[in-house]
Amino acid sequence: MTYGLDAYATTLGKLLGPPHVFEVPAFQRAYSWTTEEAGQLIEDLLLALGDADTQGTPGGYFLGPILLLDAARPGTHEIGPRTLQIIDGQQRLATLTVLAAVLRDLARRSDRRALPELDRMIGDGRGTGAHAGFRLRMRGAAQRTMAACIQSPGATLAAAPSENLSEAEVLLLAVRDQFVAALSDREIGTLARLAAFICDACTVVVITSRDVDRAHHTFATLNNRGRPLARCDIINAQLMDGVSGSELARLQSEWEALGARLGPNLDMLFSYVRAAIGDARAPVISEIGRLAALAGGGAKFVDTILMPYGRALADILAADHRDSPESDEINRHLRHFAWLPSSEWIPPLLLWWTRHGHDARALAAFLARLDRLAFGVRVLGLGADKRQARAQQLRAAIEKSGAVLPNGGPLDLSPEEMRNIRHNLRDLHPRSQLTCKLVLMRIESEMSGDAARLDTEVLTVEHILPQKPARTSIWRNWFSDADERQACTGSLGNLVLVPRTLNEKARNQDFERKHAIFFAPTAPPLPRLTEELRGVTAWDPAQIRAREERMLATLDAMWQLNGTSGESRAAGAASDIAAARRRRKAEAAE
Repeated sequence: MTYGLDAYATTLGKLLGPPHVFEVPAFQRAYSWTTEEAGQLIEDLLLALGDADTQGTPGGYFLGPILLLDAARPGTHEIGPRTLQIIDGQQRLATLTVLAAVLRDLARRSDRRALPELDRMIGDGRGTGAHAGFRLRMRGAAQRTMAACIQSPGATLAAAPSENLSEAEVLLLAVRDQFVAALSDREIGTLARLAAFICDACTVVVITSRDVDRAHHTFATLNNRGRPLARCDIINAQLMDGVSGSELARLQSEWEALGARLGPNLDMLFSYVRAAIGDARAPVISEIGRLAALAGGGAKFVDTILMPYGRALADILAADHRDSPESDEINRHLRHFAWLPSSEWIPPLLLWWTRHGHDARALAAFLARLDRLAFGVRVLGLGADKRQARAQQLRAAIEKSGAVLPNGGPLDLSPEEMRNIRHNLRDLHPRSQLTCKLVLMRIESEMSGDAARLDTEVLTVEHILPQKPARTSIWRNWFSDADERQACTGSLGNLVLVPRTLNEKARNQDFERKHAIFFAPTAPPLPRLTEELRGVTAWDPAQIRAREERMLATLDAMWQLNGTSGESRAAGAASDIAAARRRRKAEAAE
C-alpha cells in the first residue's frame, strides 16, 4: 500500500460485482473506443481463451490498471452499494460491459437462465431512471443508450435508434453490433467458456484513492510516462538479440517499413505465422522464438519468413495484387475474405501465397476454391472450432500437396455439404442474419463483378414483405395464406441489400412506400440486387419464388453446387410452406 492509495489485484468478475457501482464523473471524457480498439480486445480475449483451452490450463489475461476514486469518508461504513468513480479505465470497463451483455443475450437465445454470473457484472436494472440497478453508470445520453440498448436483458439483439445520437452513443452501438457479429455463430459451449474466462481469468490491478488530487496525479503518471509494451516489441527484441551494426540497422528499417504498411495488423502477423508454419496451440512469443531458432536465428527468420509473410499479408488485407491479367479476379476474392468477421483462413492463405503466389493463374484458382469454402462453411453453420479445424487440415494439405491441391480434400466441399448448403439457403435469414447478408453480398459481387463498393458496415438486409406486417396492411391481402406468407418472408427472393439509412425508413411500410424510399431521386446508389426491383409495381409469392430461383441458380453456378432442377425447387417451395405450418403450430402450442 502507498500513502493515500490502495492497490490490489483481482478478477474482473469480482471487481464488477456486488457491492460495487461504478460511475463516470462529470470531468471524464465521453466514451471514445471505436470498433478497431474493441475488435483488438475481443481478438486478444479469444486468442487467450484458445491458448488456455489447448494447453489445458486456466490461463489468464491482464487487462491493466484501473484507477478509482472512493468518495466515502474514512472511517465510514457504507450500507448498500459502494459507489466508485472511474478515473482511468472507463473505456475498458464500458467495452467489457458491452461484451458481457452480448454474451448474456446470445447465450439466452437457447437457455433463458444461461450464464447467471454475467448478471452480477451487468446489474439487474431494477429501480427507476436510466442508472437504476446497473453496475456501470455512464453520463447523460451515453447511459440512456447503454441502459436501453445494451445493459437491459435482450437489448443487444434488438434494433437500436439511429437518429439524434451523440458520438458516444454511436460508438457504443457500433461496438455492440461488432461483438454480436463476431460471436453470433459461436456455440453455447464457447460462449460459456468465454464468459467464465472473462469473469475468472481476466485480472486487473485496482488502485483506489480517497483524494481527487492524488488520483489525478496517479492518472498522469500512468498515462504520460512511456507507452505500453506490445507483443511485437517483445518479439522484436527477441529476434534482434545478437544482431548488430549495419545488419541490425537494415532489419530495423525493414521492420519499421512493414509496420507502417500493416499498422495494428503487425501484431496479428505473428499469430498468423504461428498458425501457418508452427504449432497453432503454442503461446505466440515462445513459438516465434522456436521458429526463429529453426530458421537459423532471428535475422534469417526476419529475412526468409517474417518479411515475405508480412508483405503477403499487406497485399491480402489491401486486396492489392498487381501486374497480371488475373489481378482483378484475385482482388475481388480478397475483398470477399475481408467481409468475413473471422480470420481463420488467413494462415493457410499466407502459406500458399508465400510458396506459390508468383503464379497468378494458380493463385486465382486457389482463391476461388477457398472463397467457396470460407462462405460455404458459414452457410453450413459450422462454429469457430470446426472452422479452425478445417483451416488446419487445409494447412496440412498445402504442406503435403504443394501448389495443386487434389479435388475432394479439405479445400473442397463434400457432396453432402453441398446438399446441406442448398437446403440451408432456403431459410438462411432465420438461421443466421449475418451469414445471409454475406451470401447476398456474394451474389451481388458475382452479378456486378464489383466487390470494392460493397461495405458490410453500410449495407443491411431488408425484407420486402415485412416480417411482421400490420393486420390492416395490404400485405395481408397479397399474402392471405399465413403459412405461405411466413415461408415467403424468409426466402432469399424476398430479401434486398439497402443502406442502413433506407432500412430504418422502410421497415414495415407497404410496397409502394418502400419502393418510393428505395428509388427516390435523393437515395444513395443501390446494389444491383435491389436495382432490379426498380420497375416492379407489386409483390407476390410467384415473384418471390422466381427471384429466389434465379439467386439459387447464381449460387449453384458460382459455387458449383450441382444445382437442383426447377421441379425439385418447386418441391422445395412446398416444403418451405409445410415447415412454416409446423413452426406456427409449435408457436401456438407454447
